[in-house]
Amino acid sequence: MQDVDRVIDLAESISGDRAKAVWWLSQPLTTFAGKTALELIAEGRTDDVIGYLQSCESGYVG
Repeated sequence: MQDVDRVIDLAESISGDRAKAVWWLSQPLTTFAGKTALELIAEGRTDDVIGYLQSCESGYVG
């Protein structure tokens, strides 16, 4: 659960909305072949999700 919290906190800092950040976790991500952030976290790929969010924050998606 700690990894999920880390991702939610980062997504919230980008979007400014905790509800949107939580919603985003279950949305398919094209960059990851339609997997959701929650699926990636469950696979041990939290760092990939964080990297993705950081690239979104800087204006580059992917």
